[in-house]
Amino acid sequence: MQSHLDALAATLYGPVGWPRARQIAGRLGPYLPASGPAQGRTLLDLGAGTGHTGALLARRGWTVTLADVPPHPGAFGQRLIAHPCARTLARRGGLTRVLCRGSLPFPDGQFGVTLLAFVLHHCPDPLAVLREAARVSGRVVVLEDLEDGGRRPGRAGQWLDALLNLEAGHPHAHRSQADWHALFRAAGLQVHAQEHWTTRPLGVRTGHTLFDLRPAGESPPGEAGRGS
Repeated sequence: MQSHLDALAATLYGPVGWPRARQIAGRLGPYLPASGPAQGRTLLDLGAGTGHTGALLARRGWTVTLADVPPHPGAFGQRLIAHPCARTLARRGGLTRVLCRGSLPFPDGQFGVTLLAFVLHHCPDPLAVLREAARVSGRVVVLEDLEDGGRRPGRAGQWLDALLNLEAGHPHAHRSQADWHALFRAAGLQVHAQEHWTTRPLGVRTGHTLFDLRPAGESPPGEAGRGS
């Protein structure tokens, strides 16, 4: 019965989930190696949500693991949409999926890339999450909401985020670009490249930034910016 309900949720949400996944994957394309050793093409989708982005990357040749936390009482979107979709897509795509809190159940350096797509601002302890992401992979790619000029989203952006995720009681620890950079440094990571763009979910202009992060000292510091 559970699998049938999960499949129904995945079917109903598909017209939303797959286009959004294609948008995210399109942004990720320049930052993910198109070829190379198998180890370099292993990806941990941390905070995988509905699993559509991870499932799409798996179809494009990546070995993907979906990871998320158990839903808290106010996470209606997780309970009703995200987790049922992720369970279905993991089953259909043969993907590993884990639920955990705290330390990740993976050895050091297991993945080539860890993806945190619009996740960190929901984390009670984003520094701990970043440190774990850096521990299990050689590269971390973070997507976060940021307005033009590196400003943190305002109240309208936070309400829109809560509405789109059908959540109540989740943290909304949005930061400015400078504050994100400081957090990355505290986690032992440096910005190798970043890109800003805007979308209009429900007609509301919303800014986003991708941060391509590497361990501090691994490559020359610097930030390459591309905007659209």
